Amino acid sequence: MSLFTIKKAKLICIAFVFSNLLYINAQEYEEIAGRINALESLTDANKKHNELISISSRLKDLQLSDIEQILKTGIVAPLNIVKSEDQDLAIVVFGSTTYSGVYQLEWLVNYKQRIWSFSDEIYYNINKEAPVLSYNVDISDTGLYGFEINNRKQSIFRANDLVTKCLFEDLQTLKTNAAKDSLNEIIQNRLLVLWADAKLYENSFQQLKRMKTLHSEDGKVKICTYNVQKEDFKHQFYGAVIVNDNGIKVNLLNDETDGIRSPERSSLTNKKWYGALYLDLIETVASNKTYYTLLGYKGHDEFTKTRVLDVLSVQNGRLRFGSPIFKTDRITRNRVVYRYSSGATMMMRYDTKQKMIVLDNLAPSDPMFRGVYQYYGPDFSYNSFKFTKGIWELKKDIDLRNLKK
Repeated sequence: MSLFTIKKAKLICIAFVFSNLLYINAQEYEEIAGRINALESLTDANKKHNELISISSRLKDLQLSDIEQILKTGIVAPLNIVKSEDQDLAIVVFGSTTYSGVYQLEWLVNYKQRIWSFSDEIYYNINKEAPVLSYNVDISDTGLYGFEINNRKQSIFRANDLVTKCLFEDLQTLKTNAAKDSLNEIIQNRLLVLWADAKLYENSFQQLKRMKTLHSEDGKVKICTYNVQKEDFKHQFYGAVIVNDNGIKVNLLNDETDGIRSPERSSLTNKKWYGALYLDLIETVASNKTYYTLLGYKGHDEFTKTRVLDVLSVQNGRLRFGSPIFKTDRITRNRVVYRYSSGATMMMRYDTKQKMIVLDNLAPSDPMFRGVYQYYGPDFSYNSFKFTKGIWELKKDIDLRNLKK
């Protein structure tokens, strides 16, 4: 066989392979389009829920150009591609009503050749028609990409910066401290823009689910916190206290936990902070002074978990964490720290009706382990803190059944 014949045969084979790939891709376009069109015919809510997630997962594996080809096949159900003005960011969005009054929204963010996927539930009035949705991507002067969903011209969904949201997801996947620190620096720079924007002061940043945002009732304080789990079970906390008093002031929080030897006795600032992820904020006033009591979680290591009751006060624009207002067993503390087994779960919550903090009592599994916190856990009794005359006073062995009445 001549060399020319061999080369010709190879070219024919390559051409066949490429034509077959194009044929397979065309088949996939039709298949995915068919699955999307068939969503409305599914009557089982669980099956529809799972199918929406499955389709989203399949779309995530495709290039944006592939999804644009799917649109050309004649999609009946709502599949949309919305692009930013600079064309750097695109959102692929679709969904369907699953359970009564619930619209499941699947959306993918394509940014600089990378794709992230998200799933959200939109609730609507079942007495009215299912939502008729329109989508918009906007770019702020500061380089933030906002995404808004409207139902009949009423905003029902808003993400103020999609890039920050996506980078928070990436932060969970990185392995080394150096990589996490590098990415977290980018996240913090974008968060600073969000925090400093007076128009967003009342915004709870609900789409940034990796960050907890709390507002005080008096409208003067907003606290945002999040944590980054480092190597060897170490947790590092980040965030800011945004004070709204004759303008917006952003106070960054600097976690110095390792350098605080006696946290229950220490009075601290935002520059030297006993870091935590704050889950609730309780506002109280005594002697014309406002206290913002904080229920926080400090993560866990291989053996123990840690929770904390702390308090923030703001005076002349300065922040102070910790104050001698927690009274336990005749001892007054600036904050209360609870350590217990990493395998246990501690309940700590604020009862709005009774106006008290309710929590599990922790005890060692055996008296011989007293002071060895990896053996501590709830003992099925409950305590509470009640705010009276400027002091959170510990009450032991309360009856939770009476609180529920």
